[in-house]
Amino acid sequence: MKPWLILGLAAILMMPAAADAIAADKENGKVTEKVVQTAGRDRLGDLAPEFARYNDDILFGEVWNKQDILDLRSRSMITVAGLMGLGITDSSLQYHIQNAKNHGVTKREMTDLVTQLAFYLGWPKGWAVFPMVREVYKEDIDGLPSEETSTGEKEVQTAGRDRLGDLAPEFARYNDDILFGEVWARNKVLSSHDRSMITVAGLMGAGILGEPLQAHLQLGKLHGITKEEIVDEVTQLAFYTGWPKAWAAFGKIREVYGVGREDSYYLF
Repeated sequence: MKPWLILGLAAILMMPAAADAIAADKENGKVTEKVVQTAGRDRLGDLAPEFARYNDDILFGEVWNKQDILDLRSRSMITVAGLMGLGITDSSLQYHIQNAKNHGVTKREMTDLVTQLAFYLGWPKGWAVFPMVREVYKEDIDGLPSEETSTGEKEVQTAGRDRLGDLAPEFARYNDDILFGEVWARNKVLSSHDRSMITVAGLMGAGILGEPLQAHLQLGKLHGITKEEIVDEVTQLAFYTGWPKAWAAFGKIREVYGVGREDSYYLF
């Protein structure tokens, strides 16, 4: 059995597994799923009861169940992206890929998610994740590669040539024509809104919190990500990627979304 198929404790503690009790209820005509998690208390209640409570009651009981702004599909995708950014390519990531599938993320969407993030997080991470995607979606037949995936409304990017055309012309071409001209343009597979959300999550996981994160927060805003959505995204990712990264990201969100108050220090 391959190592990444081993059912690790970390995976159980960090995802609403299929064994969790999930109840459907309707709120304002929209079906939501209530995630009930007990893995914290089941596995660590005797050793680390406070951690177990935060895991079961806060991360899953509150954060994952806050579906008025981000639904479970979106929460699943940003979690996969954040873990990939962290470089976590073990069974915990495979669990979250399965969780994303359970919440409606198709094979085409997941493969595009990993393909896009490979540009931002590195090709080796893409290679490490695709075997898990293959395993999770092995029974799915989800479209043909030849199908049209773009609406024709492409991202027009010239920053590569503008800033690096004289120094690194090939990189500039790959940036402008491939990453943005092709990958970001496949908006029939993942919307520009979704692509911005997963890119922010991947950058946050990787600890890339300066100019690139701010640029993608701004791009996300242009793609329709609301302040409430990005705040919910970063709040969830704080549990997976760490509190200091969330503090740093919220500082950038203040700037991009014009939410007053500049603090001279953060407490984390």
